[in-house]
Amino acid sequence: MLLTLLLTLAALVLAALALGSLASLNAAVPPLLGAMSAAEGLLAGRLHVPLDAFWRALGWAGLCCVTVWLAAYLKPRA
Repeated sequence: MLLTLLLTLAALVLAALALGSLASLNAAVPPLLGAMSAAEGLLAGRLHVPLDAFWRALGWAGLCCVTVWLAAYLKPRA
């Protein structure tokens, strides 16, 4: 149960990172999305991710899908 909750929270964070990465592709974004974009860019810089924003967004979204699948897979078995 706790692992499912942690995976769900991780999926939400990864989805926010993907959204922030995609928001950096557009210069005319609202301030909240701009802040998410800046936070994602800072995190990607700290993790030394050598990808453009589009490919980072695809990576974050892929990891989000994996964590959602894993949370759903573990839910009935826990």
